[in-house]
Amino acid sequence: RRLLQEVGLDDVYEGNTEVDGEVVSTEVGKKTYYVDEVDEDRRPFRALLDVGCKTTSTGCRIFGALKGAADGGLDIPHSEKRFPGYDRDAKEYDVDMHRERIFGGHVGEYMEYLEEEDNTKFQEQFATYIEKDV
Repeated sequence: RRLLQEVGLDDVYEGNTEVDGEVVSTEVGKKTYYVDEVDEDRRPFRALLDVGCKTTSTGCRIFGALKGAADGGLDIPHSEKRFPGYDRDAKEYDVDMHRERIFGGHVGEYMEYLEEEDNTKFQEQFATYIEKDV
């Protein structure tokens, strides 16, 4: 968002206001933009994801950062194939599963599991959460 403010595009490209896990794209001519709508006068700021030597397995944190930046209004070419919720065998993307990961549902499940299986480790690992009654 700060980058879009610097170049004066923050009002034109608001980003995704509803966190739902959907991959948004818009076709203009022969080009695909990964934003909701494309302004005729000013195209969106395009960024490319460079992961360097990082392993890019499905559900990797780097794709969470990509999703956050794309939802923030940046035009970053991507597909849902590396997001959590994509089933390679069925070639289907489960938006609800990705949304659950965005909101930390998997952490909640792990907390419940650990509380039942090893309460001492649960108390250690989630002491701050317990203290703040999360």
